[in-house]
Amino acid sequence: MNSLKDKGPEAWNAYLRPFEDDPQLTSGLSMLVIFHYVAPLAKKQSSLDWGEVAVRAAELEARNCGGVERENALLWAMNLRSWFICRNGSRSGHLVLDKEIILRWVAEGLTLSVQAAREKAARIGERLARAKDSSDPNERQQLANDLSQLYRIKHRLNAVKVLADCGELGSDPVLDGWLEIREQLP
Repeated sequence: MNSLKDKGPEAWNAYLRPFEDDPQLTSGLSMLVIFHYVAPLAKKQSSLDWGEVAVRAAELEARNCGGVERENALLWAMNLRSWFICRNGSRSGHLVLDKEIILRWVAEGLTLSVQAAREKAARIGERLARAKDSSDPNERQQLANDLSQLYRIKHRLNAVKVLADCGELGSDPVLDGWLEIREQLP
């Protein structure tokens, strides 16, 4: 990475390309290191070229890991996309500016109905109090699973909320329903 430090986005893109072309290739360097180095440059300079490097690095990291690490890498990429879309508008087919990428990712993560999420969120406080005094590991695990599920949904909805706030969302009855309950989620 030190050899790239003073280079422009073209050099960084060239560095990432072999990893995109060959999923078996590893760099020994977490792609999130690249993301966290480049994303602030992208925002500071309002540079789509740097934004592309950051998004590509985050997506490579997501491809090479699972679970929470994968979710976080994608979350960072989607939040950066939302930021750029609000400044530049949505552009279909663009790696950074295509809002449909965000909307598909959010839809994939909506693992409950709006009503089920609302009900689950409303019961969380009571369940936390009950689990605190419980010795039942299954009850605690189910609560942890439910909290994680609701957190993931809320974090995904945050990227959509940014788009809605800047006028890039348009009317979508399903997402509108989710955005209405977003603040009720833990």
